[in-house]
Amino acid sequence: MRKAWFALLVLVLTALPLAAACGGDGERAARTPVALPSAEEVLPKVVERVEAVKSFHFRLGHEGGLSSIPLDLKLKTAEGDVLVPDRIRAELEAEAGGALVQVEVIGIGEEAWMTNPFSREWQPLPSGTTISSIFDPAAGVKAVVGSLRDVMIRGIDMVDDHETYRLEGLVDSAALEAAAPIAEPGLIVIVRVWVDVKDYTIRQVRLEGPFAPSEPANIVRILYLSKFDEPVSIEPPT
Repeated sequence: MRKAWFALLVLVLTALPLAAACGGDGERAARTPVALPSAEEVLPKVVERVEAVKSFHFRLGHEGGLSSIPLDLKLKTAEGDVLVPDRIRAELEAEAGGALVQVEVIGIGEEAWMTNPFSREWQPLPSGTTISSIFDPAAGVKAVVGSLRDVMIRGIDMVDDHETYRLEGLVDSAALEAAAPIAEPGLIVIVRVWVDVKDYTIRQVRLEGPFAPSEPANIVRILYLSKFDEPVSIEPPT
């Protein structure tokens, strides 16, 4: 019996190095970089896809600072839906005089409404103040992909279970005025865009750097996009 157990042990120990070698080869194979397409090949398809999108859900966050928006608010987060070309409904989290407030906004064309942070009642924004005065994600995405330069594809990442190309490039802050009126020319914003490898849909955008000299040098805006072309109804508040 002891001889049988000894023979089995020798067999197992002999097989272990072979199994380890096979496992190591498998890991190396999985990590072997795939051939990436050129930015010149991918970017026009991204632009085409952006132009075709009719609706989407978005979530905006900040690192290293906050965005100034009307009514002396500092935007921290925003999440909502966009119906292209000019309808948006979102929930905002912002700072007002050092306190954190939550409001809802609706924008339809040149009209916009916001809930009072205390009474929660809807009120129109001042004349001339549209949703673009706060943040327009649709215009922002179009501005980024339309003005991106020195673009390179740096790798493949997973974003919300979607395989994406990671594009990196630069944008002059002036190009972002359509999405954020505080933007001023002359500043260079580092941009990272994650694009679905299957249909070139933008899944995430990271904007590193200020849009205006008054903003912190290390401010970062991160925009997540999802629910493309799903039915969305955005109407004036009642």
